[in-house]
Amino acid sequence: MTSVNLEENLGSPSPSIPIELLLAQRKISQLTYDKVVISKKYIERKYNMLKLKNIESSIIKEKMDKLALPEETKNEIFLEIKKKEKKQMQKKRKKLTIYNYESLYIIGRGGFGEVHVCRNKKTGEIVAIKKIKKDILIQKNQIIHIRDEQDFLSKIKSPWVVELKASFQEGDYLFLVMEFLQGGDLMNLLIKKHLFNEEQAKFYICEIICAIDSIHELKCIHRDIKPDNILIDKYGHIKLSDFGLAKISDNFFTEDIINLKENRICHSRNFSCVGTAYYIAPEVLEKTGYGPEIDWWSLGTIFYEMLFGHAPFFSKITNEVCYKVINHKKFLTFPKKIKISDNAKDLIKKLICDSNCRLGKNGVQEIKNHPFFKDINWNKLKEMKPCFVPQIKNDYDVSYFDIYDKIEDFYPDIKKKKRKDAEYIGYTYHGTENEPTDLISVIEMIQEKQKDIYEKMEQKLKDDINLKKQNNVNNDNNNNDDNECNVGDSNDKCQNINKSNIVLENKFKINNNYDNNNNSSKLENKFIIPNKKSRNQNQINKLVSINKVNSKMNSNINKENEDKKINNEKLKEKEEEDKSHYKYYSTINTQKADRSRQNKKDEMDIQRINTEENKPVKPVIDGKKNSAFGSIASKFINAFFKKK
Repeated sequence: MTSVNLEENLGSPSPSIPIELLLAQRKISQLTYDKVVISKKYIERKYNMLKLKNIESSIIKEKMDKLALPEETKNEIFLEIKKKEKKQMQKKRKKLTIYNYESLYIIGRGGFGEVHVCRNKKTGEIVAIKKIKKDILIQKNQIIHIRDEQDFLSKIKSPWVVELKASFQEGDYLFLVMEFLQGGDLMNLLIKKHLFNEEQAKFYICEIICAIDSIHELKCIHRDIKPDNILIDKYGHIKLSDFGLAKISDNFFTEDIINLKENRICHSRNFSCVGTAYYIAPEVLEKTGYGPEIDWWSLGTIFYEMLFGHAPFFSKITNEVCYKVINHKKFLTFPKKIKISDNAKDLIKKLICDSNCRLGKNGVQEIKNHPFFKDINWNKLKEMKPCFVPQIKNDYDVSYFDIYDKIEDFYPDIKKKKRKDAEYIGYTYHGTENEPTDLISVIEMIQEKQKDIYEKMEQKLKDDINLKKQNNVNNDNNNNDDNECNVGDSNDKCQNINKSNIVLENKFKINNNYDNNNNSSKLENKFIIPNKKSRNQNQINKLVSINKVNSKMNSNINKENEDKKINNEKLKEKEEEDKSHYKYYSTINTQKADRSRQNKKDEMDIQRINTEENKPVKPVIDGKKNSAFGSIASKFINAFFKKK
């Protein structure tokens, strides 16, 4: 319980008083109480997330130290973890606003707001957005319930619960961005089909059982299980939605989800009267205290409605419904027109009964063990073919929903930048901010790196063993006379020879012990010490093997030297060819340059002579205008004409 310190006199503090008591005595308002509780949960959740990250980092370090991984692999693992954290931080920095979405249809309207089918303008993704008015939440004292719903959906990751993609506040509204399930809800399906046979009802009841169990093991009581809150996806499978009336334990936001699943805690008793009259349990109406077993009562009423077409305690007047629920032993009847099996009838009776003897009170296994479910494989429900698969034309098909008319604009009017309300602090959710580092994926990555390392080590050791065996075979063939064990020889001699031959094999034996509990494998090298008599033979074998290795190394070195010489010779030849080509082209270029210079000089001389005599230039002999001989001949002809 949350407690506060009050000051009765001047500066004299009073003892801590629970804030719930102050609310009951009306010393504080409901809004102040909500702000205090929400701020407390927000601080605890933030602190808990930091604590979880520190614990996870220490676990990863211990795991790597136990496996004795090299520093390179450790650095690679830490770099990958940092990359994931960096992506999460980049997502958190992005601003969420309703102007990123475009409203297509309105598929729901209630006391708190509307549900819109929208398209993301950037990605084109189709989502369902719940638009909630802040003023109505304050009037009906539902702030904590809405905050609990958002906190619960942001933390739970279950295939049986609707996924929350984002949440934020803007202006006078709260927005919950959720996945869009196009198959509609179970109530619309019941209206269309009116009745289910036992096989069809069994399929949906099995999936609802798994969905309820998935939230019970996380300290959550739904308290409003009904066909309207059971949605159908495009593949025909169901998911739970609408956790506005759910009772979620305070410890859920401060403890690790993994620990909650392992502990399987016992829920505290609750006394508030919430729910829908047709599906509400009698202990809720009587206010005698209740726990998670009230959801199993709702399951029984839904099963009854599937088989008989109406609720077990149906009436048009709500007070009559509540009266029948309290006196359920008198009013629970089975119509004779519709025949059902004895197992189905027995299951309904054991679900719609007193809480003391109701199935599921001691765990979901009581329900799963009932004879009605004897042919069900609970681990493969998602692989079963549904009895109803919606026929969908496109991603925004809303043919399985009722469409509502537009009353107000989808985008709120924001004239001034309004300060965010204190009671909605921490409401923004980007999709990954509450997700700590995935330990399972990190551990799997460490194991893969470790296996690669040990596989390489094993391969090296096997290669060494094969080399040693070949050396031993060659030595045995060469020294048959010395090491041969005849019939007349003593047993000691034979034993020593056999031992000396298998020493190297035993020396490199590997014992691979893989420890499943620690998720690690250890290589233990067991060496067998040879006898004194076999040591000389081992030394000889070692020398032979060393000589062979040296000879191989020398041969490899010689080959490398020869290759280098050949490459150097080729390079020299290429250089000489390049030089010759360079000389050839350089001489040609110089000749061209000289010719062009000479031609320019000749043209200058001819122009000078023409200007002096003002006579046309005579043709050049043999057409050799550009040659040195042509220039001399032209001078001679001009001089001859001048004398005349």
